[in-house]
Amino acid sequence: MRGPHLSSVALRRLTLVNVVLLAAIIVSGAVVRLTNSGLGCADWPNCSATKLVDVSSHHAAIEQLNRIFSGAIGLPIALALLGAYVVRPKRNDLVRLAWILFGLFWAEAVLGGISVKVRLAWVSVTGHFLLAIALIAIALVMHNRASSADVPRRLAVPHDTLTLARAVYALTIWVLVVGTLVTAAGPHGGDVKARRLGWPLGDVARVHGVSVDVLVALTLVLVVALVRVRAPRRALNIATLTVIVMAAQGVLGYVQYFNRIPAVLVGFHVFGAVCVFTCVQQLLLALRVADDRPVADVGGPGAARDVVGAR
Repeated sequence: MRGPHLSSVALRRLTLVNVVLLAAIIVSGAVVRLTNSGLGCADWPNCSATKLVDVSSHHAAIEQLNRIFSGAIGLPIALALLGAYVVRPKRNDLVRLAWILFGLFWAEAVLGGISVKVRLAWVSVTGHFLLAIALIAIALVMHNRASSADVPRRLAVPHDTLTLARAVYALTIWVLVVGTLVTAAGPHGGDVKARRLGWPLGDVARVHGVSVDVLVALTLVLVVALVRVRAPRRALNIATLTVIVMAAQGVLGYVQYFNRIPAVLVGFHVFGAVCVFTCVQQLLLALRVADDRPVADVGGPGAARDVVGAR
């Protein structure tokens, strides 16, 4: 008697839903912060000491909707975990990724509660955002794996080019971290009483701006390297999109800074940060392709081991 099973196509769609919803929750969280609604619900998991759900004020309503949305995302994440077990053919790699995603989701929920308990101290809010980025990273890897067969993969570019791509990835994370410090020192803390970072806004913004400039320059170098080594077309397309998104994000950052950091532009900047990270993550993943060559064409058994090790 056959048990329940899920097609690989259905699992791919489900993992894509997770990516989209996780990106959306980062933006909705930014809306909470930018409207000073972070303590609209002053307790957790209840909205207040006496009410589980409270929409008595617009701040409470905004925070309440964000909490409901955040909790609802747990359903497709749980379904992806279940789907990883019943997809056919069986994929142990997807099961591992699904458990990591599930665990990070609950860690994010707990950290959200801690953020409320410590009255939106900037360290907790920064950690909350960066953990959300980690969720997107795992969700993207899972979607990428679910979109391809469980076969050996090989590096489609020289190792020097891969190292350059990893440097871009690491610098992107650094830019995101410094960006959260700009937010921590800026005027949008989620509540007027939230504890802010004491670093002067101008100083941390300059560090962030210089980091972005270096990141864009390094990404351009990577694009040239990818063209020279004749990287896969998909990688080149993603690299081009990455440069465009980074440039737009950089311009938006300077515009918002010189216009006294209006909330609306900050919201778009948060969305842009998610787009930049997504592009860079996808670019790194695109540098490995399925290896369908006969072992003899790859150079024998030793080379076959290299291919498997590159998965």
